[in-house]
Amino acid sequence: MTQRYVVVDLETTGNSSKKGDRIIQFAAVVIEEDQIVEEFSTYIHPEQEISLFIEELTGISNETVKDAPIFEEVAEHIVSLLEGACFVAHNVLFDLSFLQEELTRCGYEPFYGSTLDTVELAKILKPTSDGYKLHQLAKEDHIEHLRPHQADSDAYATALLLLSFKEKLLSLPLMTLKQLYRLSFSLQSEVSELINDCMAVKLSKAEVHEPNLVTYRGLAFKKGKQGLEDNYQENEYPTDRQMKIKMLKAAFPEFESRFGQLQMMDVIYGSFESEQDAIIEAGTGIGKSLGYLLPAVYFAKKKQQPVVISTYTLQLQDQLLQKEIPKLKEILPFDFQAVLLKGRSNYLSLAKFERALREKDDHYESALTKMQIIVWLTETETGDRDELNLSSGGQLVWNRLQSDHFVYPGLKKPWIEMDFFEKAKRTAARADLIITNHAFLMTDLMTDDAILPKQGYIILDEAHHLEQAASKQFGRRLDYIFVKTFLNRLGTSEQKQLLYRLERIIANHGLEIERAKENLDGKLTDFAYEFEQLFVIIANQTNKLVKGIVPKRLAFKIEERIHWQRATLLAERLYDLLQSIVRLLGEKLDVLKQHEVSLGKNALFYVNDCEVILGHFIETKDILFEFFIQPREDYIYWLDCINTSMPNGVVLSAQPVLGSEELWNAYFGQQKSVIMTSATLSVKQSFQFFKTQLGIERKDIYTASFPSPFHYKEQVKVLVPRDIPDIQTLSIEEFAEASANYIIAGVQAAQGRTMVLFTSHEMLRAAYYTIKECGLLDDYTLFAQGISGGSKMRLLRNFQTFDKAVLFGTTSLWEGVDIPGEDLSCLMIVRLPFSPPDEPITEARCQLLAKKGKNAFSSYSLPEALLRFRQGFGRLIRTSSDRGVLVVLDRRVLTAKYGVEFQRALPPVEWQEVSINEMATVIEEWV
Repeated sequence: MTQRYVVVDLETTGNSSKKGDRIIQFAAVVIEEDQIVEEFSTYIHPEQEISLFIEELTGISNETVKDAPIFEEVAEHIVSLLEGACFVAHNVLFDLSFLQEELTRCGYEPFYGSTLDTVELAKILKPTSDGYKLHQLAKEDHIEHLRPHQADSDAYATALLLLSFKEKLLSLPLMTLKQLYRLSFSLQSEVSELINDCMAVKLSKAEVHEPNLVTYRGLAFKKGKQGLEDNYQENEYPTDRQMKIKMLKAAFPEFESRFGQLQMMDVIYGSFESEQDAIIEAGTGIGKSLGYLLPAVYFAKKKQQPVVISTYTLQLQDQLLQKEIPKLKEILPFDFQAVLLKGRSNYLSLAKFERALREKDDHYESALTKMQIIVWLTETETGDRDELNLSSGGQLVWNRLQSDHFVYPGLKKPWIEMDFFEKAKRTAARADLIITNHAFLMTDLMTDDAILPKQGYIILDEAHHLEQAASKQFGRRLDYIFVKTFLNRLGTSEQKQLLYRLERIIANHGLEIERAKENLDGKLTDFAYEFEQLFVIIANQTNKLVKGIVPKRLAFKIEERIHWQRATLLAERLYDLLQSIVRLLGEKLDVLKQHEVSLGKNALFYVNDCEVILGHFIETKDILFEFFIQPREDYIYWLDCINTSMPNGVVLSAQPVLGSEELWNAYFGQQKSVIMTSATLSVKQSFQFFKTQLGIERKDIYTASFPSPFHYKEQVKVLVPRDIPDIQTLSIEEFAEASANYIIAGVQAAQGRTMVLFTSHEMLRAAYYTIKECGLLDDYTLFAQGISGGSKMRLLRNFQTFDKAVLFGTTSLWEGVDIPGEDLSCLMIVRLPFSPPDEPITEARCQLLAKKGKNAFSSYSLPEALLRFRQGFGRLIRTSSDRGVLVVLDRRVLTAKYGVEFQRALPPVEWQEVSINEMATVIEEWV
């Protein structure tokens, strides 16, 4: 590196220098000519107390700094270190702001040199990283970082990261560096100087051809893999059990034979052969994924036709592609191709991205996201957005760059061979296995130009989510932020946004618009104002109804529209405005499309963007009409309330109440064979509930249930407190307070390692804050869904990272969570998982059943709760060596008439009724 870099890290008494927090440790690592030449570190007496939280975080106590110098005593040396250097830090604004405050306080000049933020660099050069915390990046780069939150260790790790980033920049083609350099002036730190240094190095040498990259139209791309040579030579499916075991043991000597898994393979292969549908329940630990992948590949090769495997969650897709399919490739005596196929909007449009790079960009998020994508193009083979780690602002940029149906053929033509979605389709056509998701599968099956086989062979994993996926697919949402974003992007003819450019194109080409004198600008201005007012009214009214308790889902019933009269009147005015806007904007676009050939590429892109926005206006108009003016009887409407104090805190949602008979025939009736599988499909040893949900009326469908191979009696105890109050006699707050005592006792007995499952955010929050305020679990790290922040996966990672951790979760943590070993030893279910009867979707389904003369509780609410209970239990034991305790805090599991159904829903295990002290003793002894 031609410049002198000083990599700094500070530990402080808090996170705000402006509020009086002070430095307690300073560390610096000096880099010259790509070498670490000097290190300096010192504790600093902050002249104030260090809190217990900071002591636990950093390991620095009041005792540690007792004899340390105050900042004035080391300031001169720090100033000399920084003189003429570039100041580098991981989140540079934090460290620099503290240092500037201290320097100024001590009478020194602030630092005025260049800065470099390794967080910015990491986001650009590691666009697919799981996270950008220092310890995560250090782990990815195999950098030893033994003492996180100690300034000397952090500074040294950051210095090594900086050197690694320099190497990464030098490995990129010169054209890529030039693209990054042009965008880097919009960043917060002087990344441009580092890139410029690297360009100078590249220019001083003959550029080395990178065999794994190809260049096209000014961008560098990772060279795609060649298609597989088919070496399949009449390998017959191994019908004999011993043949399968021999094949599996040859690849994996430690393989344990599971009779249920081998049976499952035969059932699936036989069902495909006889073109029969099947429902298969595969218990935890049976090896379900391999159980269907192996017969699917054999059958696909034999038929020379792909088998489609559809999942509900991204997590399972990743597991199949990253773990199970590579494992299968080691097992089979022939090669095969498995590809992931998603909906079009998941892929980058290279035509749009090329155009976006030509735009003058001074917007931080836009520039950063484009830089991430430029680097990502040298690494990705798929162009799949899920590979990228984008911020919320970056996601908004992506929305403008994603592939869609609106791009004109003339704009796509130069990119047709490189286009990621087109490549995905071509690869899928040659594949043996196509991995996709339920949403894309059902959308594709209903289109005329389907990509997936119309009459084919399908395996539906996580099949219990099919009805939910179908309902969501036809659902609608009206999101304040989304509407405001596209409205601002369109602008008016005076705001130099899209509409301004559209008007310029019309004028420059001398085109005439029939209603040119009608004031589109005025209607857009009126719409923006009244749309804002609508959501203010909705937020205020919602706040009254939910009484400030959020997040919450609130039904929007036709018979209760009296509460929404003001909103309805405003929605009617907005609907009229939208009709005019759609008509006027549509007329302009129609005229321009008639002159498509003469417009030129740039003009066509602007027309293309306006067409997308026209589609958004039409969707907004339609949902306003349905929501407020003429609701459909076969739809349910509700409000998702996140923050009712702001207009952007409420989302309007609608989805159909699917009649079950519509679902199966519409989507899967024409397929040759459909296999539905999951760990939880049966209720009371019957698949009737599942079949009814999907509208499967045929009696000839094959069903099979392969139980888990685990020895649950030896691995699990189930405890029910005898002295906890009846949940139905208390308010949410009262029961949360009562249950908190048992949660605390259970957590202490298990030494953390506890997951607590709730059925509502409201009760979770009440219990969480009760426990936090009492202080009895201050020695433990508590993570709570919806409170602690972060995604589900981040919460799970954090829970597994800390030794004494507790995880409070709601709906999404009841399933799809795999925490093997001692990280999870105690599972607590606070309430039996019945859906709240006033929850809009549940209420609508129950009403539909009542109209058909059925008992909604026994035919819907109870079976659904039993399945959810089984799913929750399944989080506890993930391997044959796991041990754990399930604590059910809802005594209805023993006292209610239906309680025995919950007991029977679990595998044979020992149930004990215990006092709170006995509960703690059993947990201590068992785990």
